[in-house]
Parts: sequence; C-alpha cells; structure tokens
Amino acid sequence: MRVLIAIFLLFGLTACSNDRSDLELFVTTTKAQHVAHIPPLKEAPKFEHYAYQAELIRSPFIPPSRELTEEVIEPKKNCLQPDLQRRKSRLETYALDNLKMRGTISQNKKIWALVETTDGSVYRVGKGQYLGLYHGKVANVAEQKIEIIELVPDGSGCWTKRMSSMELTGN
Repeated sequence: MRVLIAIFLLFGLTACSNDRSDLELFVTTTKAQHVAHIPPLKEAPKFEHYAYQAELIRSPFIPPSRELTEEVIEPKKNCLQPDLQRRKSRLETYALDNLKMRGTISQNKKIWALVETTDGSVYRVGKGQYLGLYHGKVANVAEQKIEIIELVPDGSGCWTKRMSSMELTGN
C-alpha cells in the first residue's frame, strides 16, 4: 500500500515541472495552422427619411373631444337598468371567475351556498343576493350549482340579462 502511495506521489510531482515548451509549441502551431475566417458584414440598409406629420392628427396622449366623435349615443330611458343606488355587497368586488363555490348548508329548508374569494374568505350566499362585477343576482341555489343573472351593458345605455352559473368545486 505504501509503495502505491509513493508511486502516485512520484507521478504527481513530475506533473508539476516548469518545462512548458511542449505546450507552448502546440499553441504556436495551432495558431499558425488555424486562421479564423470572419465573413464580411452585409451592407447596412439605406436610410429612408419619413416626414411624420403629427400636426394633422390628434395626439394619442390627449383624450378625444366630443366634437371629434362621429356619433354620440344617447342612453335610452325605457330599458333594463341596474339599481345603481343599491349598496353593493363585498362579493360584488370580485369577478365571478375569482369566486368558487365550496359547499352548501341548509337552514329552515333554505339552501345557502358557501362561496370562497381569492383571499380565502368564505361567505354564505342565498337566493336574491348579489355577487360578481356585473350586478349578478343569485336566481337559484342548488346543492351542486348557483345560478346567477347578470346585467351586462350593451353599449347603448341599456343593460341585457346574461345567465351565469357557478358549480361546486372541491379544490
């Protein structure tokens, strides 16, 4: 065992010699034989001047004035409108896709849904209550699903009904 260690030390010490002539010879011959060839760069495209005439159009940083709009839509008076005077509930600050139905509970033959928000809070929701960003009113609560009627603006000052639902999720 001692003999093996002595042999390894001998080989290790011979590798530490200061004679680097063979290494320097290899580097100089490699540099002489291999000349790097860099292809010439492609000619740069010609610059074409473009006269930008911003004074002819409206600046994108200034909102358009009412004179510039072609058509002003007047809101209709006799159409479906949400009750904007009603005090909004906490669940109306969340979009429906940010709410999850987690279960149901019943009390006096009335079913309540348990709805979880993105911050982990759980709320009890029943028929007639509101949730979601579009004035969503709970139309029905079943054991597996909540049916919601939302009021979505149609662009002409009126609102249209849209049926949505939220199904029970376990995760």
